[in-house]
Amino acid sequence: MLVLLALGGCSVPKPDVSEVSVGPVPASLHSEFSHLDTEASFFGPFVVATQAQQNSKNLVSAHYYLQALDADPSSKFVADRAFFQLLVSGRVEDAAVLAAKMQDNTKAGSDDLIRLMHALEAFKRQDWAAARARLDGGFSRGFGFIISPLLTAWSHGAENDLEGVQRALDKLAENKRLQPLVDEHLAYILDYMGQNAEAAEQYDVVFAQNSQGALHPSIAYAHMLVRTGRQQAADAFLKKQVETHGNNGILRRESRRINRGELPTQQVATPLGAAGLVFYRLATEFARSSSPEAAIIYFRIASYLTPDVADIYFMLGELFSDTANLEGAVAALGAVPKTSALKPQAEMRQIELLRASAKLDQAEELLRAGLAGKPEDKTFLVGLADLLQQRQMFAESIPFYNRAIMQIRKPVRRDWYLYFARAISYERTGNWPEAEKNLKIALSVNPGEPNTLNYLGYSWIDRGENIKEAKGMIEQAVKARPNDGAIQDSLGWVYYLTGDFNRAVTTLERAVRLEPDDATINDHLGDAYWQVGRKLEARFQWQHALDSDIAEKEQKAVRLKMESGLLKTPAPKTDSAKSVS
Repeated sequence: MLVLLALGGCSVPKPDVSEVSVGPVPASLHSEFSHLDTEASFFGPFVVATQAQQNSKNLVSAHYYLQALDADPSSKFVADRAFFQLLVSGRVEDAAVLAAKMQDNTKAGSDDLIRLMHALEAFKRQDWAAARARLDGGFSRGFGFIISPLLTAWSHGAENDLEGVQRALDKLAENKRLQPLVDEHLAYILDYMGQNAEAAEQYDVVFAQNSQGALHPSIAYAHMLVRTGRQQAADAFLKKQVETHGNNGILRRESRRINRGELPTQQVATPLGAAGLVFYRLATEFARSSSPEAAIIYFRIASYLTPDVADIYFMLGELFSDTANLEGAVAALGAVPKTSALKPQAEMRQIELLRASAKLDQAEELLRAGLAGKPEDKTFLVGLADLLQQRQMFAESIPFYNRAIMQIRKPVRRDWYLYFARAISYERTGNWPEAEKNLKIALSVNPGEPNTLNYLGYSWIDRGENIKEAKGMIEQAVKARPNDGAIQDSLGWVYYLTGDFNRAVTTLERAVRLEPDDATINDHLGDAYWQVGRKLEARFQWQHALDSDIAEKEQKAVRLKMESGLLKTPAPKTDSAKSVS
């Protein structure tokens, strides 16, 4: 029997199931289970788990599959699903415990992934004999023919048994295409065993196979040089490798760590580090080949073996994001270790994903937590200001933009956005002089930037100021970004406000084709249609604006137009007309 109570010792909070709906139990399930579930102890959790799985709520799904499995420990079908959901959700320790229980059940002992996790559980505990016993016989499918000999070789290396290492690697080397992998891991094992001269020779073999060198062997070799007191040789080697690899960011990062006397981020010359690297590389290949589920599983296994490698969680975050699993993406990025230099970047990516999915409360909570630890961090300041602006809290955003801009000694091209964003908040709070000042600064440091040209030009036109110059600015913005519906709308509205209604119609129709669900553009096109006598089409566009997400304060004006039409034709604005519409 599979006694799942052992998993209860893991401190995992009960997941939120508020968004999980319960549907009918498929009748086909009844044939698998012989017992009568009179108290709904099996089918209730099973259905919730299935619904959660379909909604990509993997943590919830795992929780309820385990409940269902407690009710029917003999179900291989449910055990398989629970195991998979535990892996995907990141509860890999629990997956390993479940794999052991499933291996004890002879009916469920044939699955390669379950056998692999069972072996890795012993490997991680450094019970090398148990790991070898569980790896014995290899695997029938997948990459087991690579993984099993490598892990076996490392288990012998951990016991200082070089003959055992060689026997295991010889099995792998029977496939000539895998010789480079054999040579690489032999170098790591010799390095780990302290046979430095032999390891150096083996690293040379690895480098000779690739004229540009290999990233992980290069880092491991440099670290070995530092450990053995050859700092200058390590510095020279790393400098050459950085040049060879085209100033690779990861290599530069690891070079700085090694030169500071720190450990590499990923210590591949250790049993767990090397095993983690194997799964990391497999996961990366699956990600490149558009196999996200397999990639996620292998990245999770890599994180089980090397939990401090931040790059794993970044890759997981992007994979979950690509598969529209926001919850998984945010959780994976949140698992980046606090000690990692990549933690701030991971937090900002979390916030970006939450904002894009309208999870603004969670995004704001993360931003304020970040600022609590780093009150003047420019990234968090701008992130919070942008989020407040997104929430229409323009006055509240200005102090955070101010704090970020105060850190700028002399504005440069990349700073245009800060002045542009602050200008929007000033304009929306009725402070046009400050808004105009900031827009001009943004344009001065980044001339020709389409967003700034459009915003300033539109604002001038709308206020009846600098008409000729504003029109030219918007035309320049359209030329730079012809497929931007918002900028096309600005140009159409320029034509409308200056009395050129026919050109306004043509331009606004183009804007609607680019942004068919933008309520403001629909409203503008309705006004233009009315002015050229196309009144039925005007009302259609106004109704479409009402059906879209139009601002509440604008709804009343649009409804009035639906009832009575436009009561008068606006006087064309010129440079002499300073009224504000």
